[in-house]
Parts: sequence; C-alpha cells; structure tokens
Amino acid sequence: MRNQRYISLCVVIFAISLLVACGSEAASTDGTSDPIASSVSAESNEDAASVIVDNGGIYTIDDFKAVGYKNVTQFDLETLPGANDAWYGFYNQKDYEVRFYESHQAALDQGLEPAEIAVEKGAVGYSKRPPLRFDEFAIIGNVVMLCELSIESCEALIAELE
Repeated sequence: MRNQRYISLCVVIFAISLLVACGSEAASTDGTSDPIASSVSAESNEDAASVIVDNGGIYTIDDFKAVGYKNVTQFDLETLPGANDAWYGFYNQKDYEVRFYESHQAALDQGLEPAEIAVEKGAVGYSKRPPLRFDEFAIIGNVVMLCELSIESCEALIAELE
C-alpha cells in the first residue's frame, strides 16, 4: 500500500513538472525578434537544439579571445576528425567548447555529428573541474560551439564576434 502511494506521488510530481516545463517553453516563444536570427540567416534545428549561421566567417581562437573568451584547455584533435583546433573555456561566466574547422561546410560535414553526440551525452568531466553539461550547440562560420545550458549563451558570444 505504501509503495502504491509513493508511485502515485511520483507520477503526480512528474505530470506537474511536465506541465510547468511545457508552459514555460510556450511563454518563451512569444514572437519577439531574435537579434542573431534578424542579423544573419540562421536555421534552427529543434531536435538538436542548435543554431546554424553561415555568415562566411572563418574564425580562430584569437577572434574569440579578442571578444573576451578565456581559453583554458586545448583539446587533442584525435577524437574530432576534420577539426584543426579545439578549446574549452568560458565567456560571461558560462562554459563553452569551441571547435574550429577549415570552412563552414567542413564544420557541417565533420563537426555536426560530434556536436550532436556531445549534447546527447550529458555531463562531461574535465580534470580538476566538476562535470559540465553542454545542452546545446551552435555552428557559426567554421566554428562549432558547445553551449552551457542554453542556446542564448552561444548567441551572446556570436553577437560579440559579429
């Protein structure tokens, strides 16, 4: 009897959480203009929670550092086929992973699938740091960015690059 009450309570809490989550998502899509989408052609991939922007930019880590990105750890490229540089760092108190490719097309062809896998994977631990969670990603020019928690954090960094 006690287990049935516990299960019923869990189901009710789950249902309420689901309703609250759906309601807050609907409230955030109120049709206000998005500065990234209005300034460049962006396509949204709702399944992978991503933004893809082909602005013709070819960026390096120096471009990111110039707008305030703090690069902390350079990655071994063995697990990122086609990438020519990759860094973990932060900007505005948010964690990012930036992966650089030869071109926008190379970022799409070789960087999209690893980004989707990283986002689906969940929390990733780095040495001497608590696990991070990259929930979304963006591709701008030749760069694939993994974003902490929301696409808005990537959009803020993209806005600075432009």
